[in-house]
Amino acid sequence: MRKPKVREIVPDVPEGLEWGLRNYWYPILQSEELPADAPVGMTVLGEDLAVWRDGAGSPRVVIDHCPHRNAKLSVGRILNGDIQCRFHGLRFNGKGRCTLIPWQPDDAGLRDELRVSSYPAEELGGYIWAYLGDVEKFPPPPLADEVPEELLDEENFVCFKVPTETWNANWLLTIDGQDAYHSVTLHAGSQKVPSGDGAVAMADRRVKIVETSYGIRALSTDLAGNVLDQGHFTDVKGDRFVLPCLSTNPVRPRVGMDPYNVRVWQMPIDDKRTLVARFLSFRATGAEDRARLRKFFDEIALPRGSKVSAEDALIAEAQGDLVAARANEYLFKADLETVKLRRLLKKAFLDQKDGKRLAIPKEALAFPV
Repeated sequence: MRKPKVREIVPDVPEGLEWGLRNYWYPILQSEELPADAPVGMTVLGEDLAVWRDGAGSPRVVIDHCPHRNAKLSVGRILNGDIQCRFHGLRFNGKGRCTLIPWQPDDAGLRDELRVSSYPAEELGGYIWAYLGDVEKFPPPPLADEVPEELLDEENFVCFKVPTETWNANWLLTIDGQDAYHSVTLHAGSQKVPSGDGAVAMADRRVKIVETSYGIRALSTDLAGNVLDQGHFTDVKGDRFVLPCLSTNPVRPRVGMDPYNVRVWQMPIDDKRTLVARFLSFRATGAEDRARLRKFFDEIALPRGSKVSAEDALIAEAQGDLVAARANEYLFKADLETVKLRRLLKKAFLDQKDGKRLAIPKEALAFPV
């Protein structure tokens, strides 16, 4: 029997994908954003979540409502590692099981009838991760198999987290904005490298599209075709985009300086807002390396990256809503990588309706430079 066709709200966006891609691990909080003694409420993939640490300090994630009277659990308390609803005092453990009804004896069977949906959660690399999906249908793979290489190797890498941001745009538009050729124009000022291109006026700059091992890239040139260095690589390893929403941008500040890597997750909050988590990573093997790179991050990379992020957010929000943006676009050959990415997300979404989950190849998460 032929399965019913999924309606598309715009080309390559089956209905439902605008809310996110389920059944993957997401870095929903930085570790320091989750205290030991209080829950945090947040929305990811259109679901309200309550996040807290249990008695052992491990993160826990449940749907943010008490099944008794629907009050938000995230405004409650943490008692003996469980989350307590502030309204009437019901408690739930990290698996969503009711552990206390204050007016019922401890052996009352009524507790077994009350539970709240929970999700697997772990802490790794300075982030709180949640596997948001159907655990029985799509068992979560080990988290270590689906995170960037540098988060697993503190001896050879150093990572610096950037404050998480909220952008007022659909996540699919923000991911479109990670294409490999917008930066030479959108970020012409914020990513400028002092190598002589400052003398070339914006009106006299052009863009050269090149094919690389990393897909389509762009180089900024002057009118004569001379390349203006903006710190971009053309030959690196790994994948530029990895499911569910991770983009990777290798950067070379200037000759003689350490190259670094920018990892960016753009997670849907709902169909109109995106949560953006980002960290920068460098190769580093000793305390002297780490101190030097910390200084570079604080004084140069973070301020410059903040400008870049603000420009990306501006453009994502300037496109309007998802339907309007896609309905009014005219794509060029240079947009081929963007089209491929859109179809990858579409395939991942539709495959899950057929009971399949696209895995993340380990080699795709390699440090690229």
